[in-house]
Amino acid sequence: MCARKTFYIFVSASDGEQFCAVRQDQPIPSLIDGVRWTYVGCIDTTRDRPYGFDADAAHAAMRNRGVYFYQRELMFRRANFLLEAA
Repeated sequence: MCARKTFYIFVSASDGEQFCAVRQDQPIPSLIDGVRWTYVGCIDTTRDRPYGFDADAAHAAMRNRGVYFYQRELMFRRANFLLEAA
């Protein structure tokens, strides 16, 4: 798997609709501390298309800021497992 196409996904502890992504080959920014942002999984942009995630915008954000923020509005949360609305 190519790390440049794989992102770690984190969810905001205060708002389960706010997400951020960090490319696997980049350092995790200090704002992602395990308290305010919680790790929820890893996606491979060559095959995964999570709702609200824009791969092109994510790559641009990584070049500019080192982290990509996005929002998923249609989502249900169940015991550390994220489900997209049908």
